[in-house]
Amino acid sequence: MKCKSLHNWIVTPKEALEIQNRLQKKLSLKAVFKKIEKIGGVDVSYAKRTNALKAAIVILSFPALEIIETAEKTGRCNFPYVPGLLTFREGPIILEAFEKLKELPDVLLFDGQGIAHPRRMGIAAHLGILLDLPTIGCAKSLLCGEFEEPMKEKGSRSFILDKEEIVGVALRTRVNVKPLFVSPGHKIDLKTSVEIVLASSTYFRIPLPLRYAHSLSQKGIK
Repeated sequence: MKCKSLHNWIVTPKEALEIQNRLQKKLSLKAVFKKIEKIGGVDVSYAKRTNALKAAIVILSFPALEIIETAEKTGRCNFPYVPGLLTFREGPIILEAFEKLKELPDVLLFDGQGIAHPRRMGIAAHLGILLDLPTIGCAKSLLCGEFEEPMKEKGSRSFILDKEEIVGVALRTRVNVKPLFVSPGHKIDLKTSVEIVLASSTYFRIPLPLRYAHSLSQKGIK
């Protein structure tokens, strides 16, 4: 699977900001599918002592959540850590891993932000545009905006507001655990994003596609 080539990856942080602002115009927050049969999870792990990193993608059946296919790719990180510019660290290696897939998911979950991002261009939104796929950001921490703590029950949620705009929800995926921060990436709306994250969250806080992808991304990376 080849992705759209919309920009260079060898850029400065200033150029990366300009790319994000430009890509924002291509975002669509409308669901484009009627049925989901395959759901994917994406994660990247970093080596502790070097600049090596490893991307992993796991495709599962939906709603059974059984693994259909996996892909992985190890490489080097060539972009500095800058809050809000995660895609420029992880995007290239994720896209290389994606090219190994035989099965395309109907929707793809990322361990990161969708539009709950200062420029509405988190990694799920950015790569959703490049891959031309429905994507969801499912982050463990808040990048921008404010929210009220949701109730303790599974499925409880509250809106994330940034400059009076709803950009996502703080979602309780399990009873009495910290909420996840869910936001649409591309070709999907907020309501559907929340439904899919809940449906793929079984006994754990983290949705199963992301748990599997995280586990795979850590294998062999030192």
